[in-house]
Amino acid sequence: MKINFIASVLFAAFARSAIVYTGDTIDGYQVASQIDVDALPPGSNTRVWLQMPRSSIGQSWHVPVMIAKGKEGGKRLLMNSGIHGDGLNGIRVVQRVINDIDASKLKGVVIGIPGANVNGMLYGKHSFVSMAGSGFLTNLNQYFPGDVEELDDVYQYVGILWDRLISSNNVTHAVDFQTAAIGNTGSVYVEADKAVDYVNTMVSLSGADIATYKTSDPDNGSLDEVLNSKNVSSIVYQLANPRLFELDVIQRGYEYIFRLINDLGIYQNTVGDTDAYKARKGATFQASAVQNHYANFGGFVETEVELNQDVKEGQVLATMYDPHGDVIDTFKAKSNGRILAMNSDPLRDPGALVVAVAASS
Repeated sequence: MKINFIASVLFAAFARSAIVYTGDTIDGYQVASQIDVDALPPGSNTRVWLQMPRSSIGQSWHVPVMIAKGKEGGKRLLMNSGIHGDGLNGIRVVQRVINDIDASKLKGVVIGIPGANVNGMLYGKHSFVSMAGSGFLTNLNQYFPGDVEELDDVYQYVGILWDRLISSNNVTHAVDFQTAAIGNTGSVYVEADKAVDYVNTMVSLSGADIATYKTSDPDNGSLDEVLNSKNVSSIVYQLANPRLFELDVIQRGYEYIFRLINDLGIYQNTVGDTDAYKARKGATFQASAVQNHYANFGGFVETEVELNQDVKEGQVLATMYDPHGDVIDTFKAKSNGRILAMNSDPLRDPGALVVAVAASS
């Protein structure tokens, strides 16, 4: 009886610590419907596909996952990228970081998702593209933690990411790499909730041009805010521009992760502090608020400022023209600050972003 009890306990522990492989492979890597890093061998680098919901043609979407697991236990970092299909810079950061970690020297776990929204990437969209009816677009980063039981492709998609990878692996820290959306251009900046433990340190290590702050509200459905509400120290790291691989920007994200895992005590900073980082260190602009200027009408917008430019209250930021070149609107800074993001496509519909200003503290 005692032996049977012990066996039951061991079996239960094993069942909780398992990767559920489907038996399929894609490009030589196995497909799993559930990923548990505890089931991976210590000192290993793993590449696997996470099976997602079936599309309208009955084939499953698959999200790539990369995992470096150390020989010893320690903190667990999640790197997410591509939650929006146009946010590509972070994908290359994740790929490079995981490939360059020597798992035999790692104390803990680093999980990387090099492109969470494979649907949006395939269709060249910021959002997730649902094909039901005439089709519609959904921002995945408003639906965490999702629901795998909901009769909705977006809820199921996000729910699988959350239930079968993110929340089930006891991550302690997270960085969500994003970019500006198609039609816009952005600086390298972070979004953070400084009330959350360790987040201030994550910001100070970032080397970002600008730091913006917010109070986490899990009802917003964004990955970082849901994680913060569950005591997982998380930030959004915005890596400039959409639909590009910008080598200098990617390098900044790459160096940041190595500074971060060094500070977390799980891996030595093998990159070191570069001259570029030393020049930026301590120079991150601290924003007290973000002031978004949206188009009131449709028209052609000519911006009169540049990214990271300091502006004064009342300064003209952009001008909108009609098809004949007559001025129909002017956008002026509401306070002193620094240019955070702005449109790159001059054609603006009502409600589209024109300029975002990080207001001075």
